[in-house]
Amino acid sequence: MNPNELTFKFENLVVDWISFKFQDLDNSTMMQIANYFFKLGFNSYKESGKLAKPVKESIVVSSKNKSEVLFVIGNSYWKGTIVQFSGDNAASFYNLVKNKLINFELFSSATLGRVDLYYSRKNKRKDKIPVTDFLDNCHRKLKQTNKNVSFDKNSKGLILKIGSRRSNNYSRVYERKNSLRFEHEMKGKFIEKYYFLLMENRLEEFEQKLSSHFLHYFGKLLPLHFCYLDWLVIKLRPIRKQLSLPSGLNSDYIQSKDLYPSSDPKKFVMLLQFLTYVQQLNFKTDFLGDTPYRMFHFRIDHFLKFQNPTMKYTSYYKLKKVKLFFEELQNGTFLTPFSNTKFQRLVGVPKVNIFKSKIFKCWVAEIWLVEDLFHYKYPFLLPDLFRCKISKDEFDVMFEVLKIYSSVNIEKEFFIKEFLASYSISNQRITNIKRNFIQLVKVFEERDLIESNYKVIFEGCYHSVEELTIHNISEGFVLYEKLSI
Repeated sequence: MNPNELTFKFENLVVDWISFKFQDLDNSTMMQIANYFFKLGFNSYKESGKLAKPVKESIVVSSKNKSEVLFVIGNSYWKGTIVQFSGDNAASFYNLVKNKLINFELFSSATLGRVDLYYSRKNKRKDKIPVTDFLDNCHRKLKQTNKNVSFDKNSKGLILKIGSRRSNNYSRVYERKNSLRFEHEMKGKFIEKYYFLLMENRLEEFEQKLSSHFLHYFGKLLPLHFCYLDWLVIKLRPIRKQLSLPSGLNSDYIQSKDLYPSSDPKKFVMLLQFLTYVQQLNFKTDFLGDTPYRMFHFRIDHFLKFQNPTMKYTSYYKLKKVKLFFEELQNGTFLTPFSNTKFQRLVGVPKVNIFKSKIFKCWVAEIWLVEDLFHYKYPFLLPDLFRCKISKDEFDVMFEVLKIYSSVNIEKEFFIKEFLASYSISNQRITNIKRNFIQLVKVFEERDLIESNYKVIFEGCYHSVEELTIHNISEGFVLYEKLSI
């Protein structure tokens, strides 16, 4: 399976309901279906869909069976029969589907009636606000969009309901023990069009489409800057509408705590630039065992020119520095900042050759990179701020911006006072560093990577401002990533 494809398992989505609608289901066919599932470990029951409090009647039951299927016969607006699997029963049924143990000929006259998925987000000690405040904020935001929404409390806790129960899409966000559950019902014409994917066992496509719909649905409805949606932000970034930036750098999440002293920031930036550089090169495909790799052959001075287009000549010092980088690339000694373990595995470089070309009289590199690396969807696309000659202070500021922007939360906090505490410098130099931060903010805004609203930190409190200045960012400031979906 392609590592970029969405699956229920990878996205931690749970199948919580599956039902099928039969326009005409006679008793003999119903018994045939009941007996079929009885052999698969399902007890069968039936009830009337017309009663407010229906009585569940047994059809075929055994104490040995742990799952159940329910036949709902008729309702006030439709005369057909619904065959439904709910909760753990739905998960059991879908597991049988994945193992190709369901005979869909039994459902040949049916349509797919409803599928429910949910994501359960565990509460964390570091959550900044109570669940009540988060749900209340969601409720107020949705009311402004004229959505059919309600915010109630039942015996189990708080519950936010979005949409009409009879519509094709209906969702709930509610409390569970030490967690918050995001649940989505898909019904009617929306879900009917995916029935053939189930019947033909095209489950990768089925899960891809429903997972994408689930994530985009909540992503468009809910305010993503809240901590309770950190999971959603992480899942949306790789599948959002990708921007096109000239000389853009692709980056995974960066774990700030791991950057020093194990990683050299300049080598880390060089890694991002190198991965961008090889995208434009020709390559040969080679195999190590069953794993495909791309082999790139290029002049080292060409890569140096890519790094800095204004460079007039290649010095021995620069050649030596980049040669050392390629040698270290093979053992991956400076890849720890990436938070995604998959990325660390993908950028494993099995082979590096560096030699002096007798024909061109220059240093040449041959490098093997795993093929999967070029199909990986990076969460962040960044402007390449480093492709010019810059001072140490400018590099430090640029790297701080890259590091903070490539973090998990939509809200990006820059603690300028703490950043400057590591310097022992003049007031003029401090002013220039602040100015560098403000200039970079403008670059990110011009590239449509951040929202045009900011906050500044003053005496530990956050205040909204229309503009960042060298005076109001002394303690720090906050930006908001623009996540287009």
